[in-house]
Amino acid sequence: MEIAYRIYPLPNGTVYTEEEIQTIDDVVRLFDYCQILEANISKGGWNYLIDRFGLNELFEADKKSGWFDCTSLEEFAKAIANEMDNSD
Repeated sequence: MEIAYRIYPLPNGTVYTEEEIQTIDDVVRLFDYCQILEANISKGGWNYLIDRFGLNELFEADKKSGWFDCTSLEEFAKAIANEMDNSD
């Protein structure tokens, strides 16, 4: 399953699958790419991340990355819901 797509390296970019996103450090790196608009997480990718890591761990990964500027888990959950609504 495709979790995310990153536009680099050019010209073909990178497709991230479950095999590439196995640890919370992988999530932090993916969030970093999303923050600078190099990557997008698919709706299925969000479902995978939530099922595999849970909202609490994803929120901690986001704090390390700084992608979302959320101060609470509830705010983070709303931000993810918004991202999912805007995903393919």
